Amino acid sequence: MDENSGQGAARPRRLWFALGAVLAAVVAGIFALIGDGVEVEASGIAGWIIGYAHTAVWVLLAAALTIAAIRGAWTRAAGVVAVVAGVMYAVFLVTLFTIG
Repeated sequence: MDENSGQGAARPRRLWFALGAVLAAVVAGIFALIGDGVEVEASGIAGWIIGYAHTAVWVLLAAALTIAAIRGAWTRAAGVVAVVAGVMYAVFLVTLFTIG
């Protein structure tokens, strides 16, 4: 067996993770520049969550996928960032449906 055979399998994963990171960053950019379509008026912390958390979720997803692309595999660090994104998304949805 070739000692570099493991690296051959990592290359396609890196490309898929990198593609996912780019797509997540594009979504984050669209949400930041154009908006995410959520039209709920709120103030204080709820206002911040409604206004910015959805974009932050996509930034975190892009970061998690970037970590995975750099490492060539889904790592604990990428997983932690993705879980934080999931928790933030849950907070966003709860706030949205509670306020809106």
